[in-house]
Amino acid sequence: MTSLISQVTAPPPEKAVDREKVCPLLLRIFPANGRHNPISEYARGHTPINELQIYTWMDCTLRELTHLIKDVNPDARRRGTLFEFAIISPEHNSPRFISREIGNTQAGLRGVDDGKTLSGCKFVVGDYIDVAITLPHLQRADRRDRDYMYRGPPRRGDRDRDFNGTASGRRFHRSPDRFRDRD
Repeated sequence: MTSLISQVTAPPPEKAVDREKVCPLLLRIFPANGRHNPISEYARGHTPINELQIYTWMDCTLRELTHLIKDVNPDARRRGTLFEFAIISPEHNSPRFISREIGNTQAGLRGVDDGKTLSGCKFVVGDYIDVAITLPHLQRADRRDRDYMYRGPPRRGDRDRDFNGTASGRRFHRSPDRFRDRD
């Protein structure tokens, strides 16, 4: 049997920025709890009121941005807090803005997107970073709401099922004398 993959090529490594010699850029970050800011709040030169300004370089990673946000937002320091990053950039030849998801990180946990840099995400000086911060206890509720939205209300007998549709716990049925296990 032969392999269909002949060669895997790795992307060329990015050049490291000499932070002693290169001037930093002003990065405007707009964090919001539980959701991204509506794209309409960026219209006509306006921005959302929850702004965080950071001086950084193009080789800044999403993990570094997570640490900087956690420094100013004490609620976001809890382990398992989810940070979802998006670039907000102006649309060419139009007064509108577009949003592009670039990755997510979790406080206290390593992830795939931790090492993504601004330059690797095609960030252009003048773009904004929009961050949706979801606390751990709200992630479960959000998943439950999305489950309800896509699949509708639970059907009769589904109350003992978890989000993957597998049985979570025991099911009982009523017998004339007592409740018995129905395994």
